[in-house]
Amino acid sequence: MAERAGLLRWIPTEARAALLAGLAACVVFTAGAWWLRGHVHDETLRQTAHLAAVQARTTAATEATTEQSHVFERGFWPKAEIDDSGRLHPAPGIAVTLDGLAGLLPPAPPGAGSDWARTVTLSAERTRGLAKRWHAQLEAALPQGDDPDAVAVRTQARLRVERLLHRDLTAVGARYTLPDRRCTDPADAPGRCRRTVYHLVPPDDANAAVATLEVPLKAGVPAATLIVAATAWITTRRSLKPVEAIRAQVADITDTTDLHRRVPVPVARDRIRALAETTNTTLNHLEEAAEQQRRFVADASHELRSPLTALHTQLEVALAHPEHLTDAVHDALRATDRLRRVTDDLLYLARPGTSELRDVVDLVEIAHELAHEYDHLGHPVVLGPFPEEAPANGDALQLHRLLRNLLDNAHRHAAARVTLTITPRGQGWDVSVHNDGTPLAPHDLERVFERFTRLDEARARDTGGSGLGLAIARDIAHRHHGTLTAHTGHPRPGTTFTLQLPAAKTSP
Repeated sequence: MAERAGLLRWIPTEARAALLAGLAACVVFTAGAWWLRGHVHDETLRQTAHLAAVQARTTAATEATTEQSHVFERGFWPKAEIDDSGRLHPAPGIAVTLDGLAGLLPPAPPGAGSDWARTVTLSAERTRGLAKRWHAQLEAALPQGDDPDAVAVRTQARLRVERLLHRDLTAVGARYTLPDRRCTDPADAPGRCRRTVYHLVPPDDANAAVATLEVPLKAGVPAATLIVAATAWITTRRSLKPVEAIRAQVADITDTTDLHRRVPVPVARDRIRALAETTNTTLNHLEEAAEQQRRFVADASHELRSPLTALHTQLEVALAHPEHLTDAVHDALRATDRLRRVTDDLLYLARPGTSELRDVVDLVEIAHELAHEYDHLGHPVVLGPFPEEAPANGDALQLHRLLRNLLDNAHRHAAARVTLTITPRGQGWDVSVHNDGTPLAPHDLERVFERFTRLDEARARDTGGSGLGLAIARDIAHRHHGTLTAHTGHPRPGTTFTLQLPAAKTSP
């Protein structure tokens, strides 16, 4: 089964849909045709048995009032007459010669009224053993001679017996009482000469009705299966046209690297439309990523050019003026240090954030450590309200770098002091770093987090800023499922950067 499923995967979708639809249709139509055939056969047999029952009752009514028996005269079906003792009574006709038929057609039970009727099924197995004996008895009882009447009787008799053999028969019986004047059997008392006439109904009519369906069904089932398979092929092919259009457009975009183009979106609101919309969304992200990469490479090249140029200049000065070698070396070291910091920042931004945040880090401990470190840098770090501890899930080195970047930015822009506070907020912590320098303009509150953004070019270059610190800080915040925002609504003048982090998850 697994190998067959594997083979199906190599078949084109249209052919696979047509094959499966054709197989399903073949099974359904074959079962339907078989049911229809059986239903027509059974219904025709039921109608025939009903008509035979009407004729049996008519025969019984006729026999009870006429002077001569008509039980074995030529009729639509073979007939047989049995008395209450189970004897097949002699009369002109054929059935009187068939030994064993009385045993297959039970008489009416004692006490049954004149309106008693019965339907008996005689299987082919029950009549098969009587075939040879019936043929011998029949030929001996048939009239001889070449006159037309004798020939007709022989032909009809043989046909009737053949219809009684090798098939399932339906015997429909009706009970009647012979008039006393016709009751000649000494074993029957006057008024009690009762008989049961059976009409033996072969399944000829039912078989003929089914035969009329054989050709339409045998031709119709394959034709209907082919129609369903072809419909499935055409429908699947037309349904996959939008997918092919999407594939062709994506292939063309891949070949031309033109990320401005988009795939066509079908009108129908189905899964193919969802696929097209998802593909366009992916192309949007790819275009944005490519544009960001282009800007990043351009900005990084521009940013690295400055320290490299300064380093190259200092080396040239040292070679041209050996007496200034010491100053040139110090300047070169500063340029190299800045180049190292920019390179470290670029490598961090290029690193995927896939590490799991399982460690518990105390934000209060990091804040105290950094505040103590910045005491000698000119602007003191004033610690605001602090809880005893502020546990959060994350990477201690990354959170340490985040707060350091915020404090570096605050020191570069502060006028007199920097304030650091940690306050609980719902299921997390708010870490705020405030500087009392010139507030940011409203349109710069988001722009400062973009890479290589400088709002004051001269001051940034003098203090060694690269324009990556806040971008790295926000990236670390996002990796820790938090947010980092800037606002100027602080009660004191200046700008406040607020980091929101979820609290550490306690183990159950």
